[in-house]
Amino acid sequence: MDKLLERVKLETENISEEVISLRRFFHQHPELGFEEHITSEKISTFLEQENISYQKVAKTGIVASIGKGNLTIGLRADMDALPVEEKTGLPFSSVHKGLMHACGHDGHMAVVLGVAKILKRLEEHLNFTIKFIFQPSEERSPSGANVMVKEGVLDTIDYLLGFHFFPILPIFGIWIGEGPVMANADFFSINISGLGGHGASPHLAIDPIVCTASLISNLQTIVSRNISPLKPAVLSICSVSGGTTYNVIPQKVEIKGTVRTLDTSVQNKIRNLIETKSRDICSSFGCKAELKYNNHTPLCVNEPTFTQQIKNISKTILKPENLLEFHPIMGGEDFAYFSKVVPSCYLFVGIGDKFGDNHNNNFSIDESVLPYTVNFFSNLLIQLGANKKTNG
Repeated sequence: MDKLLERVKLETENISEEVISLRRFFHQHPELGFEEHITSEKISTFLEQENISYQKVAKTGIVASIGKGNLTIGLRADMDALPVEEKTGLPFSSVHKGLMHACGHDGHMAVVLGVAKILKRLEEHLNFTIKFIFQPSEERSPSGANVMVKEGVLDTIDYLLGFHFFPILPIFGIWIGEGPVMANADFFSINISGLGGHGASPHLAIDPIVCTASLISNLQTIVSRNISPLKPAVLSICSVSGGTTYNVIPQKVEIKGTVRTLDTSVQNKIRNLIETKSRDICSSFGCKAELKYNNHTPLCVNEPTFTQQIKNISKTILKPENLLEFHPIMGGEDFAYFSKVVPSCYLFVGIGDKFGDNHNNNFSIDESVLPYTVNFFSNLLIQLGANKKTNG
């Protein structure tokens, strides 16, 4: 085993520049969910060059496979970018105006391809199967993970790993949480309808803007006044749109927002309060409210027994200071659909805060973390497969 892991270290060093190059290609060619055609073609070409078998699924998704044996462990990477105009100034910045890899998925794909290349070279030493899942549409609805589940991608997988580069953690630090690690992520929109009119004669109109202002203020009291402070919850209004000019009271205003929770009962309570407050407050202004509420992704849960095995193996790979303790994150992740089907573990790999938080137009990755993560997951999969075969 020691010689095999030493081989992993050497192979990682040999392909580090290639992994960085892959990340830069993906970064330069961002594509939205289920539109990842250039991305999918690049992955397919790479796999063919490495003689790794694969199949296309979920429109633009890919599942590749190496190894042999009844035990199958999966490693997932998400593929899609965001509708963000890049401002990094990098020489490999996005060539697609208005689109950007602002969340690190470019790095995720490069890492998983690197792991696949290394373990393909060591395939004769593997007595289990590894599936590399390249999943479309993590950022937008419908969820690519949910589509993959429905298409049977997990039917032959016994255990599944996923990960995310995370700027809040120090670079090279890895957090492996047990139980809930990412929140239920709900989206909602409320259309407030009134009666339009002249800005100089507000008494002849039913003003949806004033109504909306009151509704927003009231919705923001739900978490602070209706939910226990011991129960994490977030309610954010992220979009307000209505009116076209300075002297016309509009007919309608629309607000959009998100709710994040770690408890289903809290999730349901907040939804019910949004429905009640929208109806009652708008009615008090003479307006009508139309609520659309979408449970976008469920709670992402790391199965405790499997996660503990991952932690134990990680202690043999990482320096003690790089195995971190952290807390559940209120972001959402459609890996949750996978974790509801098979025992799963979703890890967070620190990249430091040099480039700011995910989803901002200056986001990037310290590329030294790419080979580091390739080495980690290559080691982890080899040891995990050996332990699972030994312990049953």
